Amino acid sequence: MRPYALALLLLLPLTVIAAEPATDEAAPDVDTQSETTTESEGVSDAAPAAPIATLQTVVVTGIQPGPGLWQVRKGENTLWIMATLNPLPKRMEWEPRELDALVARADRVLAPPRVELDADIGFFGRLSLIPTALRVRNNPDDKTLADVLPPDLYARWEAQKALYLGRDRGVEKRRPFIAANELMDEALDDLDLRRKNIVWERIERVAKRNDREITPVQVKIKLDDPRQALRDFEEGGVDDVDCLRATVQRLETDTIAMQERANAWAVGDLRTLNELNFESELRVCALALLGSEALRSRGFTDLPQRMMAEWTRLAEAAIAEVPTTVAVADFQILTASDGLLAGLRAKGYEIIEPGSEPDGSNEAEAEEPVAGQ
Repeated sequence: MRPYALALLLLLPLTVIAAEPATDEAAPDVDTQSETTTESEGVSDAAPAAPIATLQTVVVTGIQPGPGLWQVRKGENTLWIMATLNPLPKRMEWEPRELDALVARADRVLAPPRVELDADIGFFGRLSLIPTALRVRNNPDDKTLADVLPPDLYARWEAQKALYLGRDRGVEKRRPFIAANELMDEALDDLDLRRKNIVWERIERVAKRNDREITPVQVKIKLDDPRQALRDFEEGGVDDVDCLRATVQRLETDTIAMQERANAWAVGDLRTLNELNFESELRVCALALLGSEALRSRGFTDLPQRMMAEWTRLAEAAIAEVPTTVAVADFQILTASDGLLAGLRAKGYEIIEPGSEPDGSNEAEAEEPVAGQ
């Protein structure tokens, strides 16, 4: 599903998916030493940064291990967290055998956070909303991007569109946030990258195969008037020019680093991931959407904070109740100075980074800033 479609479905009685953590107590089965070796090898493999992206050589392919896991400990119980990244190499096969074994014996697995929209209209009611949802994709009053974007930004948009979308005329009718996502989708495909939560797909599959307990992480929002919500969005729209600007800016300046980040995740090179900081255009686009009157008036404004708080609440409950928990978390959300690890550290939990030994010698290290902060 395209990200813009996901944004539209925020107004429908469906769900929105985001990603979060992992946990376990049995450290011996996750070979942190071998992970460290893989990371050091990954550094040398991905170190040379070509000035021009040669897709066949820049983006890794084949079977890759991915990064190691963070551990959050209290007493004898451990939460294991696998950091996700978006985008990742399109032709990579992820084979995290240690993680598979960890999930197979985990006492609990935390699902990615999601928004559950409570709107009792049924299947046919949803179908009746589709025409309005399709209209919402386009600018009002038959305006084109040339009409709604500042001239300098439109010129930059045209340059990136020529690179990745060619002569597609239909996209010119789209609202900026939708055009931005269509542009990024095509760009990622050309860059041999993909947006897909392969981490949770695999964890869920292994957990279900081994009959492990999966705990949903949900924030519920009651939507009494989905049809009117869509109409309000169509009429009021969204101030999303900055969304398209951020997308164009990232494509102008960040494509090679984007590939390097994807490579670094694939080979487990956390050092490179920490060094290649970036501003995600998705954050700018999400804030634009959440700031629209149609969503703000219906309780969506503080959605990201509520989802983080709910994940933290359930993560703490898991650490208190069971020896081993597994989950996934976005790398930036996990390691930011005000992110998930920082919040847990502030509450007194021991944080062990991938490749560190979980013994008393690292207790001092656990008080240092988390990687990426």
